Amino acid sequence: MTIHMKTLFRPFPKLTTERLILRSLSLDDAPEMLVQRSDERIRRFTETKKAENLAEAAAFIEQIQNAVANGESILWAICPKGEEKLIGTICLWNLNPENQVAELGYTLHPDLWGKGFASEAAAAVIDFGFAKMGAVYLEAGCMTGNDASIRLLQKQGFVKTGTEDKYEIFGLCRPPMGQFLLETERLSLREITPDDAPFLFDLFNSPGWIENIGDRKVHNLDDARKYIIHRLFAGYHKFGFGFWMIERKSDAMPLGMAGLVKRDFLDDVDIGYALLPQFYDQGYAVEAASAVMDFAKRKLALPRLAAIAIEANKPSLRVLEKIGLRFERMIQVPGDEEALMLWGVALSSIYYLNPFDPVAEDDWEVLK
Repeated sequence: MTIHMKTLFRPFPKLTTERLILRSLSLDDAPEMLVQRSDERIRRFTETKKAENLAEAAAFIEQIQNAVANGESILWAICPKGEEKLIGTICLWNLNPENQVAELGYTLHPDLWGKGFASEAAAAVIDFGFAKMGAVYLEAGCMTGNDASIRLLQKQGFVKTGTEDKYEIFGLCRPPMGQFLLETERLSLREITPDDAPFLFDLFNSPGWIENIGDRKVHNLDDARKYIIHRLFAGYHKFGFGFWMIERKSDAMPLGMAGLVKRDFLDDVDIGYALLPQFYDQGYAVEAASAVMDFAKRKLALPRLAAIAIEANKPSLRVLEKIGLRFERMIQVPGDEEALMLWGVALSSIYYLNPFDPVAEDDWEVLK
């Protein structure tokens, strides 16, 4: 069952931090809102329509109140504790309930820049977005040159995912990120994070990947970060599984990735794996894939697993055979001219000699 993000809150969610109160807007905030919407020090980083008078500031407040009432966004007035005076605003907007995505935005009176108020408010709203609203991913855009705002986002854990026009785009995925999920004799498998972008850039552009899997259009680090956030994280949160980083336990060296994916054109979840060329032929793929298979059976209780591969990818086919999958038929993938081999296995037919350990390369058996 798909869980959508919550966007309507009754009563309005008042937030408290060490020094601040975050409350709903009222028409009494019009004088301070006029400053927020007219001060050129703020506007040069926001490109918002300038408010010329109190009436226009009040009209903006009413617009925000309507948006909040309709679940289209949620905006807080930032006030120092013990005072009602608005010193800034912070919001979650551009809400996408189906994909559980929201965008963070904020302004603060320039006389109070550099005092940590915006960062303090942002931490509270980020926590609200993940814990109460149910977002799985937050975005934020900063105009190029707004170094203080960029530092604020980075302090809160946001990473740059790209650029759009005059803006730098940042993203933050709901924690935990990078947690270790599986362990074998030599390997650990963990969630991938945006910090892994350089490694995935190398993996996606390695000869084996291009030849056997295809071009994922990951041509720079920004592309790699976008792929991580919009593709890999989506699987983690939607299905509870995805592709994970394979690390060697002895030195924490990243070797490749392995995991599970649910494709629209396949009935079953399928298993996948890829290594950098220097780590081929050392048994790592079998070891990692066996752990993933064990996870699929014991943790997810999946009845079957599938896999797809091109016929020319003999090393990958040998891995599939070793972990118990068998060729079933050729299939045509939508949008792909080349037919692929479909492999599968009923997980109930896989026997593990040690019920507490993943299958090792020489310790698996398919019961007939």
